[in-house]
Amino acid sequence: MLYSTVEIPSVTGKKISAWLYQPATPGPHAVVVMSGGIGLVKSGGLPPFAEAFQAEGYAALTFDYLSFGSSEGNPRNILGLSQQLQDFRDVITWVRGNPSFYNEKIVAWGSSLGAMHPTALIAEDYGLAAAIVQCPAVDGLLSALQIPLWRSLPLTVLAILDTIGSWLGLSPIYITTANTGKHSMALLSALDVPDGWARLMPEGSPFLNQISARGLLSVLVHRPALHTGRSIKPYLSVCTEYDSVASLKGAETAVRNAPLGELVRVKGGHFDVYKGGISFEEGLKAQLEFLKRVVPVSRL
Repeated sequence: MLYSTVEIPSVTGKKISAWLYQPATPGPHAVVVMSGGIGLVKSGGLPPFAEAFQAEGYAALTFDYLSFGSSEGNPRNILGLSQQLQDFRDVITWVRGNPSFYNEKIVAWGSSLGAMHPTALIAEDYGLAAAIVQCPAVDGLLSALQIPLWRSLPLTVLAILDTIGSWLGLSPIYITTANTGKHSMALLSALDVPDGWARLMPEGSPFLNQISARGLLSVLVHRPALHTGRSIKPYLSVCTEYDSVASLKGAETAVRNAPLGELVRVKGGHFDVYKGGISFEEGLKAQLEFLKRVVPVSRL
């Protein structure tokens, strides 16, 4: 087994489920704390990256947000970016209290909508060593504007109804996260979504392809790309030539604003940076080169 399962306490009192990939070399280790995209869990597309970091002497820690995957929290699959950002902070707090890791060598990593949080954290947590994002959705408003109006209007109505329902204590209204060929009204419904989403599905352990509609409103107001000017540490963004899910303009703004921002452009679209995509190897190579340069590990 390449990883061990750990439970991390959150400020809510609930437990966050995480997988810890420890390298074979003696510790303490530099560590990459990793978050996945919208509606995804730690098994969804993250293991190939975590294993690659582990092989290069870095520890990697992937986790499920509260109410997703193996983490605690009810009702399930409640999307709320403020809560997810707090989950990320709680995981970093746990890492800092663990003698297995170098406090000065913590890297925040995020993919797709999960890139929101490293982008926000690098501008507020000056103790981080660096941040890495890929196919990043780091401006919620601009990413939402990429959804055609005929789909965004009914999704917005559901988001408003679900928000009102949450105030009244009603059960969540769920929407399908990604169109797998059967769900034309899914949140992610571009032509490359069915094949791209399939790359994220772990064999034998599928996860729920749904999120609470209320969470869509939280996406709109989160625009960390506008605040990276406050960062003081290296920030790498791996972007694709085109992106049907995330706003490339938002990603470029985040890099341009960051004093130590770097942008690497790879071929293909949003899902091509994951294993099985045409740019997986190229994007991973750029991330490893960045890590070795800004957060080198000791080889004994």
